[in-house]
Amino acid sequence: MTKTYYLTENGLDIQVTKKAIRNMYLRVGGDGSVRVSAPLRMPERDIRRFILERMDWIEEKRQGTGQSQPPWELYKGGEREEKKQECRKRLEKILPQVIQECEQKTGVHAEEWRLRDMKTRWGTCNVQKKRIWLNVWLGEYPRECLEYVVTHELVHLLERGHNKIFYGYMDAFYPQWKNVKTRLNSGVQP
Repeated sequence: MTKTYYLTENGLDIQVTKKAIRNMYLRVGGDGSVRVSAPLRMPERDIRRFILERMDWIEEKRQGTGQSQPPWELYKGGEREEKKQECRKRLEKILPQVIQECEQKTGVHAEEWRLRDMKTRWGTCNVQKKRIWLNVWLGEYPRECLEYVVTHELVHLLERGHNKIFYGYMDAFYPQWKNVKTRLNSGVQP
């Protein structure tokens, strides 16, 4: 079940979607639109506080002073393909070592790894087949971001959902995962 409505904060109309999630997320679209996803039972005052605490960041993104777009939206046409191939080559060089290190840490082995151009996620997995796909655009980010996504997907082979058990594994295998996730999802690159 989802519920969508609008809030006005500092003269800005913000789309709020309440759904079955655990955390709040804030996005600024390329058109300057601002969207918040929040847990179903999150009180409106907490949503407003969340928005107000991030108003400087929102304005920065809306004015285009920071990078508000993921890397796959920064390049067009042939330049995009060229950059994607550079990312793929970089990942093909470092991925075997990162996978080996993360598999040793977690004690989990994936049967197959693939790179894919994905628009909405950094990684995904098929639990039954123990197959993991990683977003080729991870090649634009520091190694720690790749380590985080690889660990995240391997943990899904132990625990399917995002729940207390899953996050317990993440804390045990990659203690700095929250900071790295924030960096990755904020678009901060080297």
